Amino acid sequence: MTQSDYEISLLQQLNRFLSELADKTQALNPDHPFCQWLKTTGDAASLEPTDYEVLSHQVVALFTHYAEMTPLFPRDILYFLGGDCLHFMPDEEIAAYQALDEMRFEAQSQQKRFDWEQAKQSLKKLQ
Repeated sequence: MTQSDYEISLLQQLNRFLSELADKTQALNPDHPFCQWLKTTGDAASLEPTDYEVLSHQVVALFTHYAEMTPLFPRDILYFLGGDCLHFMPDEEIAAYQALDEMRFEAQSQQKRFDWEQAKQSLKKLQ
């Protein structure tokens, strides 16, 4: 999996998450702050190139202001965004993701295909 494939996969995860939240919150008034959060986050995720700084800020806002929604949030994205997003992950989980990154970089250096999901399963730490 190349870096761009990896990023595309993460953005697809994020877009699925945002779509699920939009479906679950349809009854909210469009002016509700959460609807604004959804729009801003979706806009940032769809920019080319992706504005990861805005996405990181939006994820921190989700975890800070809408904690009830965070159990659904993809952990892969928290790790990928890094920075303040890592505050919402335990040290053991971060270590497991670091091991995955090392495996991914090793595969890339050997020009081998890397399957992120399969590697996650093999570690058994992220299930």
